[in-house]
Amino acid sequence: MPSQRLSTPGPPPAAQRRRRLIAIAAVLLSAGGAAALADRVGSSAPPAPRVPSAESLEIVAGSRSVLRVKLRRGQPPDGDVLKRLLSARLARRIVASRGRARISYRYDIDATVRRAVLLGVEGGRVQAVRERVSSRILVPVVRQAQRNTCESAALEVLLASTGIRVSQQRLQAAFPRSGSPDPQGTGPERIWGDPDLGYVGRPDGGGVAGGFGVYPGPVAATARKYARRLDDLTASTPQRIYDRVLAGRAVMAWIGLSDGPTGTWRSPQGKRIEANFGEHTVVLTGITPNGDLQVVNPLQGTLEQWSRGRFEAAWRLLDRRALGA
Repeated sequence: MPSQRLSTPGPPPAAQRRRRLIAIAAVLLSAGGAAALADRVGSSAPPAPRVPSAESLEIVAGSRSVLRVKLRRGQPPDGDVLKRLLSARLARRIVASRGRARISYRYDIDATVRRAVLLGVEGGRVQAVRERVSSRILVPVVRQAQRNTCESAALEVLLASTGIRVSQQRLQAAFPRSGSPDPQGTGPERIWGDPDLGYVGRPDGGGVAGGFGVYPGPVAATARKYARRLDDLTASTPQRIYDRVLAGRAVMAWIGLSDGPTGTWRSPQGKRIEANFGEHTVVLTGITPNGDLQVVNPLQGTLEQWSRGRFEAAWRLLDRRALGA
């Protein structure tokens, strides 16, 4: 009788499938854990060092680029190198137009280099430093038509510097007037006009005490009739006056041709008026390279060159009155 082999019954098919699924899940979990571990290890590693890029420095004159240099990493610009390069590329003097003015500038290379070095390693853009050294405003040279019409002649010049042409005769007629043409009464209590309110006296002189003139307020009011606003610069420092002229803006200034004679009277409103009969007006129309002033003097209708000392001494005699275009 043939021998019979005994076989152990295997697990049912459903149990086999469960074991197979458990094994697959274990493999997947193991792989996921390894990946997660790799992520954790990678995230703890320090980032790669960032290599700084080289910065640049640009120097411009107005809207024109005159120099661009690359900076070494971590080092500010070399001042000596910049000075040498700028000296070759920046003109020492340039002339620019501003309306009717011609203004001469000088580039300050040392100041430009200092400004650039202050930027340090960051680099960037620097405007070249320039300063005004002289100016010339193109205006007509006008002679006063009558003995006491220097203010209207000077105003004609001042308005012309802004492109407005009005004759001194029209301006003289447009001035407001204050008081009667001649003083009333005698002595310090006589009654006459107030030059802060309007023109005082007779334009052609004559009368009991000749003529006098007018101060900045009424002159500025007359200019407004021709759509021009004037700045009252009375009591300004001399430097403020010079800065305006250097910028191409003319200045009308009240000066004393002498320190007398003087007079005293009262206005119709009772205000005490003390005046210097040497009162006169001129127009500053430029500054020369050596610092002197170009002056249109209506007394003889001349273009003159005055030292600053001469102007300031005469200007103080009329209490530093002035109007600026």
